[in-house]
Amino acid sequence: MVLALNTVSGQIADVSPKTLVHPKFKDILVPVHTNAKPFNTVMYKPGTVEEKVEQRSGLLSFLKKDEPKVEEQETQSNIDIEEDK
Repeated sequence: MVLALNTVSGQIADVSPKTLVHPKFKDILVPVHTNAKPFNTVMYKPGTVEEKVEQRSGLLSFLKKDEPKVEEQETQSNIDIEEDK
């Protein structure tokens, strides 16, 4: 079973992999992460599979842009500490 988002209703459910490629459902079902939660039906904006994939990829690129890169982090301190004698 695969967790899928119904792009018309915003609901999430387990469906068989065959359902994702079925001619009637391939345009409204999108596979989602296992931790995904259903959307509030009052606030959900329906869309096509292409729109939802585009929104998700745009969000992911936005989130990745703000992540600090490992190369930019300093590994050693440049502060000299004077010891009391």
